[in-house]
Amino acid sequence: MEGYLISDKEKLKKILQKTGVSRSELARRLEVSYKTVYRWLDKDIKPHLAQSRDIDQLFKEYVDLRSFVLEIRNKLKDPIKILKANKRLKDQFFLEMTYNSNAIEGSRMTKKDTEMAFEGRKVKGKEIFEILEAVNHKNALQFLMESIRANYKIDEKYILKLHEIVMYNFNNKLPGKYRTGFVNLTNTEVPLPPPQDVPLRMGKFIKEINRYGSDPIGKISRDHYEFEAIHPFFDGNGRVGRLIMITQLLSKGFPPAIIQIEDRYKYYMALGKGDTGDFKNIIQMVCDSVIKGF
Repeated sequence: MEGYLISDKEKLKKILQKTGVSRSELARRLEVSYKTVYRWLDKDIKPHLAQSRDIDQLFKEYVDLRSFVLEIRNKLKDPIKILKANKRLKDQFFLEMTYNSNAIEGSRMTKKDTEMAFEGRKVKGKEIFEILEAVNHKNALQFLMESIRANYKIDEKYILKLHEIVMYNFNNKLPGKYRTGFVNLTNTEVPLPPPQDVPLRMGKFIKEINRYGSDPIGKISRDHYEFEAIHPFFDGNGRVGRLIMITQLLSKGFPPAIIQIEDRYKYYMALGKGDTGDFKNIIQMVCDSVIKGF
């Protein structure tokens, strides 16, 4: 899949094209010399890893990644068929997705711990509930893969089933049922809807979820924010929300976007900006994760 990734040279060219800045200004923003930028662009010298990260950050700041994602999608075979036909790839996807999604929610399980839990082996030094969270998430992914197909229509039954599997054996969290009380979030200033409003808000959400329009990535990103803003369950909202996002992406021909643990704070910040109607960051983050998925 290396050929699908955007090179540093391409990123630099796009930044210059989109911003209209000079090479000298670009060098200043990247805190390198003009000669260094010249070598990158004209002599095919590759940047060092730290410089490559700076280029990537600037690229995401100025260039809308949606066009790249759509372009790549048109070059790739159906990701659903690829995942279903390649067990090694599917197992890797399950492991990466489960480890990162649970870690974002505070799990102490390492990737190796998660793999051992998948294999039914004993995981030393971890609580039984942490092991159960990993196995439950894997089972939810298995249900997702058994259900998914091109242009799959998400409904309430599907969302509740995902939650039921993710929260299996956590009976105090009401698996497969909307919350009946209030919950507090520390990473948002917008109050969550009261429990009596959740079924109505979810009804509206589900009515619109399968309507993608001409901007599927933008719609999927905004849907993810909306689901987290409703926060329909006592627990498991982040994990279920990311599973819904992957369902949407696969159904529209995109590979799964895995939000990685090292991006946790950028992810929370991107969702937080959605509170003010600014979805640029969450769209870029989903795009970046999709590109890595390719």
